[in-house]
Amino acid sequence: MVGRKFGWVIEDDSTVTRVSAFMVNEEKIGVFQDVGRRDWYEKLPGNVKLFDDIADMTSSDATGFLVISDRIIDGICLKDSVIYRPPSLVVGVGLHQDTTKETIMNGITCCLEAARLSPKSVCMLASIKKPQDVPGLAEAGKELGVDVKYVDRDELAKVAAPNPSETVRAFEGTASVSEAAAIISSGGDLVVEKQKFPPDLTIAIARMKK
Repeated sequence: MVGRKFGWVIEDDSTVTRVSAFMVNEEKIGVFQDVGRRDWYEKLPGNVKLFDDIADMTSSDATGFLVISDRIIDGICLKDSVIYRPPSLVVGVGLHQDTTKETIMNGITCCLEAARLSPKSVCMLASIKKPQDVPGLAEAGKELGVDVKYVDRDELAKVAAPNPSETVRAFEGTASVSEAAAIISSGGDLVVEKQKFPPDLTIAIARMKK
């Protein structure tokens, strides 16, 4: 299966047989990819065409589609598409020691939905290293099926985050937790800047460096 060795997750398994039949019958297949590894093929069959723009793909004469993205994309016929979700998103979390799993999950869900990003592409949670691990964060990572990375405050303090807070600096020793943790752990750029969920949670999301 395409992408399995890279950890890609299929959005809806029910479409695989239909699109696979298109491939076997050598019908035209359009492919759009905006995240994830690009070395999943050496040479594509003649009936498969790569598109840089999803609108061009959906308006083409392709019968079926392969979409590789962490975004929720409109305008494609889902029953004729296989959508892969690469592990591309790192969620940075600023929180208190007693912040609950439910609070964290609600914050993550809210940010993903607002940014139209797929939860199936979340590959890691990241936060500041505290004297003791936060139970709620560990439980959220377990529910999402991803690892939790803890970053030292000195490393976080080196990051020029777009939304620093002097209040956070006073309590944590660094002006940014969620944004800085997401940036460091992804090696990439923020796609969702810090969102506040008072009184005890901030969320930021970064996309893994290509």
